[in-house]
Amino acid sequence: MKTIPHHSKLKASSHATFLDKPSPSAQLILFVILVLSMAATRYHHFSAVLHIADTSWAAFFLAGLYLRARWMFVALIGLAVVIDLAAVWTDGLGMTGCFSPAYPGLLLAYGALWGAGRLSRHSMRPNESAFTTILAVIGWLTLGVIAAFALSNLSFWAWSGHFADMSLGDYLQRVMGYLSHYMAATSLYVGLGLGVMMVAQTLTIRSSNLHAAH
Repeated sequence: MKTIPHHSKLKASSHATFLDKPSPSAQLILFVILVLSMAATRYHHFSAVLHIADTSWAAFFLAGLYLRARWMFVALIGLAVVIDLAAVWTDGLGMTGCFSPAYPGLLLAYGALWGAGRLSRHSMRPNESAFTTILAVIGWLTLGVIAAFALSNLSFWAWSGHFADMSLGDYLQRVMGYLSHYMAATSLYVGLGLGVMMVAQTLTIRSSNLHAAH
């Protein structure tokens, strides 16, 4: 005789949070979506026409938060470089500033964001409240963006060759105004990503419960 799952168990398992671990197949889907979002928003013609901010920083934070396999981080870094090379090829001189002796600093910035996402995941406790979880994610995201901004800009000032006659103080005065833009854009994309993941995981759980009940 087929056993019918208890209703209370179905109800208890029908809720998801944005930090539930996605399945391996869901992680692959998320990986592809993150790559496509970077490709779309790193191209100047596409992003400028639609006034879309670059998703790269949010993509690496979400990757650290959700993608468990370390090879995905390596692949994401490699694809980010390929996307930038393709952007230079299609957009011409407008993107050549991306590639200079300071370019590794941008990759370090991506690594800082991935690490912030990873630490955000590891700092979670099983029974803590949703409010505490959200605060932890916000805190790690803020630290990640600040670290990424510092790494990318300080390396650009030091090694790009464009600021030989500019002091660090003058350079910081010039670029600090952009920090709020990076913080806002990255936070918006991460918030959207978390919302989508929670909805997707909730629907998956409910679908599994329906199949188990029949």
